[in-house]
Amino acid sequence: MIVHGVMPRLRRKTPHEPVRAIPAPAERGAARLPRAGRNEPTSLRALAIALNDGRPRPRTFDPDLPAFEAAAPPAPVAPLRERVASREGRVELLVFRVGRELFAFELRAIEEAVEGVDVCPIPDAPASMLGIFALRDRSLPLYVLARVLDLAHTGNGAMTLVLRPSHTRVALAVDVVDDVFDSSLDGVHPAPASDGDGVLGVVWRGVDLVTLLDADVVVAACLAAAPPALT
Repeated sequence: MIVHGVMPRLRRKTPHEPVRAIPAPAERGAARLPRAGRNEPTSLRALAIALNDGRPRPRTFDPDLPAFEAAAPPAPVAPLRERVASREGRVELLVFRVGRELFAFELRAIEEAVEGVDVCPIPDAPASMLGIFALRDRSLPLYVLARVLDLAHTGNGAMTLVLRPSHTRVALAVDVVDDVFDSSLDGVHPAPASDGDGVLGVVWRGVDLVTLLDADVVVAACLAAAPPALT
């Protein structure tokens, strides 16, 4: 039995009973869509109004999406010295050897590691500088980290670390690049005062004690000793 004005469910009662069709848009009283060639507007706005029974779409339906250029820039990272003092968070370290000692810079301060660079000596260079070398499209000054830190080590180092902790790029000769090590800043212990301003502390990596260096201070020490033509 069909009650007038009520659409029955679209199902078959018997295998031979036809499925009732869904009414056409004109039968439902919906607005006609504009068609080209009939002097009717065909803009996106006209189409949206036609689909909404002739009523403009409320502005409250439009989400306020921020422009791509207006996206907030990433929060700046505090200097490692400040993060070590806070003892909160973690840090990725690049561990390397100078002589028999292990040192580390924060990994984000290292731009790359290069092996076997061809160094050109320069006149009036300080004792800590080997000279300059070409790295792709630029020339970089190369310093011996052992001499910058005044370590009892006579080698010049077979590996070169390109440091860029901020805006200045320098290269440091070390002996061996060891590993990348993730450490809690709470695990950084104070170093002896005699180790100098460039040392932030020491951290244990298993049974090995690693000296954590401040890349900004080391780069500043290199630039302070550089010849005027390179500063």
